Amino acid sequence: MTDSLGRISALAGNTFRNAVRMRLFLVLSLVGLASLAAGFYFREFNLGSAELRFIADFGFGSISLFGSIATIVVGVQLVYGDIENKTVLPVLAKPVSRGEFVIGKLAGAWATACCFVFILTVSLLLALWIRESQIALSADEGAITSERVSYAGVLLFAAAQCIRFLILSAATVFLSSYASSSLFAVFASMGVWILGQLRGSLPNLVESGQDTVFSVSGVLSLLVPDLSQFDLGAALFDGSAFGAASLWGLLAYALAYTFVYSVLAVLVLKNREF
Repeated sequence: MTDSLGRISALAGNTFRNAVRMRLFLVLSLVGLASLAAGFYFREFNLGSAELRFIADFGFGSISLFGSIATIVVGVQLVYGDIENKTVLPVLAKPVSRGEFVIGKLAGAWATACCFVFILTVSLLLALWIRESQIALSADEGAITSERVSYAGVLLFAAAQCIRFLILSAATVFLSSYASSSLFAVFASMGVWILGQLRGSLPNLVESGQDTVFSVSGVLSLLVPDLSQFDLGAALFDGSAFGAASLWGLLAYALAYTFVYSVLAVLVLKNREF
């Protein structure tokens, strides 16, 4: 067991280092930071929401959007890139099982996604703190009571996104292990992401009574996770509608899908010729 954990840790660490060195990861991080900075400009066009709330929502959207893209694209490069370049062969030639390879790659890819979330979350917290301080200095006491930020809510949102990206990383690893090209892996993973975001609206389609829609939604309910439940920006801003205890439910949900995708990835790799 100790040897297995050591091999998994080595794979995860090497995967994380390779991901951080990628130019794509740096570019996506810079784009995400630029989008947060743009929130200060676009707040001038805000239609009624509190200014700090608008900046926070803008930041939440940046973390979710660019984090999902980074998770998919970097994950494909880390897993399918090894398969395509045959660098997986010397790894599997060592006493490394397919399961250890999948878990190590998944852990490294997820650590990369969490690093991305950390960078953007710290930047968002700093942006909110700076703007809140500016408002406090320029406004009277009565005007600033509604312009308060729940920093705990921002941290809860970041934790929820890390859990979301665990599922997305697992799906990307599975699809990359099966794919015959990197483009297929990227588009298939994005398909899971988009369908997962739309899955929350499937019950409304089922109520329409269409048998075909019912059958398709039933299959999607089994294969595609409901990622829309991780969109907690509105509920978390006040810090009271969602608590840390609720994260355990999301984590259990994510672990279930992660286990399924990981098992499927191991089965695919066992039957794949390199």
